[in-house]
Amino acid sequence: MKNILMSVFCVAALVICGLLNVDAAVIDDFSDLDDTASPTWTHLNGYVNSTGQAWDASTGEYHLTAPNNGVAGIGFIGSHTGPAYSNVNVMADVVSFAGPAGAVFGVAARLNGNNAIGQLTGYAYAYEPFAASLTGEMVLYRINPGVSLTDIGSQQVTLDPNRDYTFVLDIQGTQLHGQVFEIGGGMVAEKFATDATYASGFSGLFNYSFPPVPPVDVTWDNFTTQVPEPATNLLLALSGVGVTLLGRLRRAP
Repeated sequence: MKNILMSVFCVAALVICGLLNVDAAVIDDFSDLDDTASPTWTHLNGYVNSTGQAWDASTGEYHLTAPNNGVAGIGFIGSHTGPAYSNVNVMADVVSFAGPAGAVFGVAARLNGNNAIGQLTGYAYAYEPFAASLTGEMVLYRINPGVSLTDIGSQQVTLDPNRDYTFVLDIQGTQLHGQVFEIGGGMVAEKFATDATYASGFSGLFNYSFPPVPPVDVTWDNFTTQVPEPATNLLLALSGVGVTLLGRLRRAP
């Protein structure tokens, strides 16, 4: 009986993985050395009325820079891609960023794409290197109109600028779930929150800074959005039950 159940759940796991791959909506490893096609990225530079930003994918990674010259000296640079989604899983690798007093950077979802001053809205899961007395925090943000951010969930964590990390923001309905994984290691941060302000929007990257924090200088890679279908969500739930049952069977005498 144990062997039969194990075989069934192993097959189910393979099916689930296959579905998740099929449901990938946008993938960009920047190997085409630009951000203008396959997929096309829309640059966001107007949120704080700053200027002089640069979006550079010529090295096979996505290097974003922005001076601190906007409203209240804030620097901002963002970028979004793909169609608007409601339920979505967004992930990207951050492969270069400043140390303890550096700029804020993260992945974003349900962005409205409005590039006018103070009009961008959506959600972001971002790292604040300067927070908690320079020990750092991961923060789930609600991006509000009027150049305003609301912290809807934060966790103290220190990210090492000599290491690479994968940022994940998953939004299903009103449930937000942020995770950070060290590439080649395990999970280093996780936060949950509930917010019903924004129902859908674009996925992308969100970066800002302000004096005396140095200007934005962050490099991203391997951006992916996944849009689980209802069948995939059901299989994921069933796989969780299966793993639990297998654990109990393995502990049985």
